[in-house]
Amino acid sequence: GWSYLRGELGEFIDVIPAQQQIGKHWYRGTADCVYQNLDYLRQHSPNHVLVLAGDHIYKMDYGPMIAYHVEKGADITVGVVEVPKHESRSFGVMTTTEWNRITRFAEKPAEPDTMPGRPDSILASMGIYVFNTRLLEKLLIEDAADPSSSHDFGKNIIPASIADRQVFAYPFQDVKTRAQNYWRDVGTIDAFY
Repeated sequence: GWSYLRGELGEFIDVIPAQQQIGKHWYRGTADCVYQNLDYLRQHSPNHVLVLAGDHIYKMDYGPMIAYHVEKGADITVGVVEVPKHESRSFGVMTTTEWNRITRFAEKPAEPDTMPGRPDSILASMGIYVFNTRLLEKLLIEDAADPSSSHDFGKNIIPASIADRQVFAYPFQDVKTRAQNYWRDVGTIDAFY
Protein backbone atom coordinates (compact mmCIF):
# COMPACT_ATOMS: atom_id res chain seq x y z
CA GLY A 1 0.00 0.00 0.00
CA TRP A 2 3.00 2.36 0.15
CA SER A 3 4.05 2.18 -3.51
CA TYR A 4 3.20 5.84 -4.15
CA LEU A 5 6.15 7.06 -2.04
CA ARG A 6 9.11 8.36 -4.01
CA GLY A 7 12.54 7.47 -2.65
CA GLU A 8 14.25 10.04 -4.86
CA LEU A 9 12.28 12.73 -3.01
CA GLY A 10 13.25 11.35 0.39
CA GLU A 11 9.80 9.87 1.01
CA PHE A 12 9.65 6.62 2.96
CA ILE A 13 7.84 4.63 5.62
CA ASP A 14 9.85 2.69 8.16
CA VAL A 15 8.47 0.35 10.79
CA ILE A 16 10.55 0.49 13.96
CA PRO A 17 10.16 -2.45 16.37
CA ALA A 18 9.56 -1.80 20.08
CA GLN A 19 12.83 -1.19 21.87
CA GLN A 20 14.23 -0.05 25.19
CA GLN A 21 16.09 2.99 23.90
CA ILE A 22 16.04 4.94 27.15
CA GLY A 23 16.38 3.21 30.50
CA LYS A 24 14.97 -0.18 31.40
CA HIS A 25 11.35 0.39 30.43
CA TRP A 26 9.50 -0.48 27.26
CA TYR A 27 7.16 2.08 25.70
CA ARG A 28 5.01 3.53 28.48
CA GLY A 29 2.52 5.24 26.15
CA THR A 30 2.08 6.53 22.63
CA ALA A 31 4.12 9.67 23.28
CA ASP A 32 6.90 7.70 24.99
CA CYS A 33 7.12 5.47 21.93
CA VAL A 34 7.96 8.47 19.74
CA TYR A 35 10.16 10.00 22.47
CA GLN A 36 12.30 6.86 22.62
CA ASN A 37 12.89 7.20 18.88
CA LEU A 38 13.69 10.94 18.72
CA ASP A 39 17.19 10.18 17.45
CA TYR A 40 15.59 8.65 14.38
CA LEU A 41 13.63 11.85 13.73
CA ARG A 42 16.70 14.01 14.32
CA GLN A 43 18.64 11.93 11.81
CA HIS A 44 16.15 12.76 9.03
CA SER A 45 15.23 16.36 10.07
CA PRO A 46 11.68 16.49 8.63
CA ASN A 47 9.63 19.69 8.76
CA HIS A 48 6.57 17.75 9.91
CA VAL A 49 5.99 14.43 11.62
CA LEU A 50 2.92 12.34 10.90
CA VAL A 51 2.05 10.08 13.84
CA LEU A 52 -0.18 7.13 12.99
CA ALA A 53 -1.96 4.52 15.08
CA GLY A 54 -1.39 0.92 14.11
CA ASP A 55 -4.73 -0.57 15.15
CA HIS A 56 -7.12 1.12 12.73
CA ILE A 57 -8.63 0.15 9.40
CA TYR A 58 -8.97 2.92 6.82
CA LYS A 59 -7.49 4.20 3.57
CA MET A 60 -6.25 7.78 3.62
CA ASP A 61 -4.15 10.04 1.44
CA TYR A 62 -2.15 11.94 4.09
CA GLY A 63 -1.15 14.68 1.62
CA PRO A 64 -4.35 16.74 2.06
CA MET A 65 -4.06 16.49 5.85
CA ILE A 66 -0.48 17.74 5.82
CA ALA A 67 -1.43 20.51 3.36
CA TYR A 68 -4.32 21.49 5.67
CA HIS A 69 -1.87 21.62 8.59
CA VAL A 70 0.42 23.98 6.66
CA GLU A 71 -2.46 26.15 5.33
CA LYS A 72 -3.89 26.62 8.83
CA GLY A 73 -0.50 27.53 10.28
CA ALA A 74 -1.12 24.76 12.79
CA ASP A 75 1.29 23.52 15.42
CA ILE A 76 -0.64 20.25 15.74
CA THR A 77 -3.39 18.77 13.58
CA VAL A 78 -5.60 15.90 14.74
CA GLY A 79 -7.45 13.64 12.31
CA VAL A 80 -11.11 13.36 13.38
CA VAL A 81 -14.24 11.41 12.51
CA GLU A 82 -17.86 11.79 13.56
CA VAL A 83 -19.12 8.95 15.75
CA PRO A 84 -22.31 8.40 17.75
CA LYS A 85 -22.31 10.07 21.16
CA HIS A 86 -22.83 6.77 22.99
CA GLU A 87 -19.36 5.63 21.83
CA SER A 88 -17.56 8.50 23.59
CA ARG A 89 -15.99 6.21 26.22
CA SER A 90 -13.86 4.68 23.47
CA PHE A 91 -12.32 7.87 22.03
CA GLY A 92 -10.63 11.17 22.62
CA VAL A 93 -13.43 13.67 22.00
CA MET A 94 -12.91 17.19 20.68
CA THR A 95 -14.79 20.43 20.83
CA THR A 96 -13.96 22.82 17.98
CA THR A 97 -14.73 26.27 16.68
CA GLU A 98 -16.45 26.70 13.32
CA TRP A 99 -12.94 26.95 11.80
CA ASN A 100 -11.93 23.58 13.30
CA ARG A 101 -9.64 25.00 15.98
CA ILE A 102 -9.75 22.57 18.90
CA THR A 103 -10.84 24.23 22.13
CA ARG A 104 -11.20 21.09 24.25
CA PHE A 105 -9.91 17.53 24.12
CA ALA A 106 -11.34 15.02 26.59
CA GLU A 107 -10.05 11.46 26.68
CA LYS A 108 -12.92 8.92 26.84
CA PRO A 109 -15.46 11.19 28.59
CA ALA A 110 -18.71 9.89 30.06
CA GLU A 111 -20.46 13.16 29.13
CA PRO A 112 -18.89 14.47 25.92
CA ASP A 113 -19.44 17.75 24.14
CA THR A 114 -21.55 17.04 21.07
CA MET A 115 -21.32 18.67 17.67
CA PRO A 116 -23.26 21.94 17.21
CA GLY A 117 -26.76 21.13 15.98
CA ARG A 118 -26.01 17.37 16.23
CA PRO A 119 -26.75 16.25 19.80
CA ASP A 120 -26.18 12.57 19.00
CA SER A 121 -22.73 12.99 17.36
CA ILE A 122 -19.23 13.72 18.61
CA LEU A 123 -15.88 14.46 16.98
CA ALA A 124 -13.51 11.62 17.83
CA SER A 125 -9.76 11.50 17.43
CA MET A 126 -8.47 9.01 14.90
CA GLY A 127 -5.13 8.83 16.71
CA ILE A 128 -3.53 10.46 13.66
CA TYR A 129 -1.53 13.62 14.28
CA VAL A 130 0.64 16.04 12.31
CA PHE A 131 3.22 17.95 14.34
CA ASN A 132 5.76 20.59 13.52
CA THR A 133 8.93 18.65 14.29
CA ARG A 134 10.65 21.09 16.66
CA LEU A 135 7.47 21.48 18.71
CA LEU A 136 6.99 17.72 18.86
CA GLU A 137 10.52 17.25 20.19
CA LYS A 138 10.00 19.96 22.83
CA LEU A 139 6.67 18.53 23.97
CA LEU A 140 8.02 14.99 24.17
CA ILE A 141 11.06 16.03 26.22
CA GLU A 142 8.84 17.96 28.65
CA ASP A 143 6.40 15.04 28.89
CA ALA A 144 9.17 12.50 29.52
CA ALA A 145 10.37 14.56 32.48
CA ASP A 146 6.88 14.59 34.06
CA PRO A 147 6.54 11.61 36.42
CA SER A 148 2.76 12.13 36.70
CA SER A 149 2.24 11.79 32.93
CA SER A 150 0.79 8.72 31.20
CA HIS A 151 3.09 9.65 28.29
CA ASP A 152 0.18 9.50 25.89
CA PHE A 153 -0.74 11.83 23.02
CA GLY A 154 -4.49 11.76 23.76
CA LYS A 155 -4.26 11.95 27.55
CA ASN A 156 -1.35 14.35 27.93
CA ILE A 157 0.28 15.94 24.87
CA ILE A 158 -2.77 17.16 22.93
CA PRO A 159 -4.90 18.40 25.87
CA ALA A 160 -1.95 20.30 27.37
CA SER A 161 -1.22 22.00 24.03
CA ILE A 162 -4.67 23.41 23.30
CA ALA A 163 -4.49 26.57 25.43
CA ASP A 164 -1.29 28.02 23.99
CA ARG A 165 -0.81 26.33 20.61
CA GLN A 166 -2.60 26.30 17.26
CA VAL A 167 -4.28 22.87 17.41
CA PHE A 168 -6.72 22.02 14.61
CA ALA A 169 -9.06 19.16 13.75
CA TYR A 170 -8.86 17.66 10.27
CA PRO A 171 -12.15 15.96 9.31
CA PHE A 172 -11.54 12.63 7.56
CA GLN A 173 -13.82 13.26 4.61
CA ASP A 174 -13.79 12.72 0.88
CA VAL A 175 -12.11 15.82 -0.56
CA LYS A 176 -14.78 16.24 -3.25
CA THR A 177 -18.04 15.12 -1.62
CA ARG A 178 -17.29 15.91 2.05
CA ALA A 179 -18.77 12.51 2.98
CA GLN A 180 -17.02 10.85 5.88
CA ASN A 181 -14.64 8.11 4.81
CA TYR A 182 -14.58 4.62 6.33
CA TRP A 183 -12.52 4.32 9.52
CA ARG A 184 -12.65 1.79 12.34
CA ASP A 185 -10.61 1.46 15.50
CA VAL A 186 -9.90 -2.26 16.07
CA GLY A 187 -7.77 -1.80 19.19
CA THR A 188 -9.85 -4.23 21.26
CA ILE A 189 -11.01 -7.77 20.54
CA ASP A 190 -14.67 -6.68 20.57
CA ALA A 191 -13.94 -3.84 18.13
CA PHE A 192 -12.04 -6.25 15.87
CA TYR A 193 -15.01 -8.59 15.65
